[in-house]
Amino acid sequence: MNMKRLAQLAWVIVAIVGATISSYAGSERLIMAMSAAHMDQQNLVYVKFTGPDGAALESDILKQMVIREQDCNSGHLFNMVSDYKIGYAPKNMLVGIYLFPHVCSKKNLCFSVPNLGKVEQSIDTISNKGRIFQLKLAP
Repeated sequence: MNMKRLAQLAWVIVAIVGATISSYAGSERLIMAMSAAHMDQQNLVYVKFTGPDGAALESDILKQMVIREQDCNSGHLFNMVSDYKIGYAPKNMLVGIYLFPHVCSKKNLCFSVPNLGKVEQSIDTISNKGRIFQLKLAP
């Protein structure tokens, strides 16, 4: 292999490693892995949900979740992908929802899952002393 080819290969490897370090795994609707530092940098909030029985909600149920601003029946409806994504918590890898800053900043939100329950909550990272929340749906 000549030196020019070897230099090109080295450059490609460096570019791939650099891109991998600055990104996080996932897709349009799902965040597979994200560090707490990257979550802080992106100003995201993670919310884990439990059902009325206290069991953690899985991704199939979270896909049915409806998030509205203020009123559960007529408030502004948020959309998956542009406003929130399903993902795994940075430390314990439990499934939940990542909210983008424009959704949760100083707003009262209504989280509901049809035929399961709902919860209304203001997401305030200062009073919570962190970006990770746990909410329990009530019938």
